[in-house]
Amino acid sequence: MKVVIADDHVIFRQGLRLALEAAQAGSEFLEAGDFDGLLRLVMRQRDLGLLILDLNMPGLSRSTGIATLRGHVAPAPILVLSASDDSEDVFSSLAAGASGYVHKSAGLDVLTEAIRTVGLGGVYVPRDLVTGARPPAAKATRVGEGPRLTPRQADVLRLAAEGHANKEIAFRLGMGEGTVKAHLSLVMRELGVHNRVQLLREVERLKAADWSLG
Repeated sequence: MKVVIADDHVIFRQGLRLALEAAQAGSEFLEAGDFDGLLRLVMRQRDLGLLILDLNMPGLSRSTGIATLRGHVAPAPILVLSASDDSEDVFSSLAAGASGYVHKSAGLDVLTEAIRTVGLGGVYVPRDLVTGARPPAAKATRVGEGPRLTPRQADVLRLAAEGHANKEIAFRLGMGEGTVKAHLSLVMRELGVHNRVQLLREVERLKAADWSLG
């Protein structure tokens, strides 16, 4: 797999490359230190497998940068690796087209798990990065003996269980499709399932045990 690491801190970028070269044997790693250089690099790479992106890299506009990159690197996933733990940065990155978000303080095991998840087409969001993302009225609550979900997560799960696609869920709830994916990823982790089929089966099992989504 060909991987691009984009970060303006040279020591961090090179250290990350060395760590990943040891953990991801057989992968080829390329580097970029600013947004313009990154764009030139990815436009030359037609077989890119993954882009690891620093959210605060010089020249990168948070409002349009990820979406611009998405158009050039598709279908390769974009994994944001950032020093920001602001939940709004997490959700806005996913809404713009990123497939995952990892804080720079995370260990290599977390990063490799994220790489594996997005490489398989999933969305990776560490639970602690979105804790508190909901307004006060949407604190996590336990319904019966079921899983602990926020009301917003319950809304997304209810619509998913009814068979609605992510795009339709996003429209109905007034949120971005990336945000829907992020919520579903967290719900799946809470329920201990790994795909949508398993998710629906688990919902049916919980309903049979008198658990309600409201």
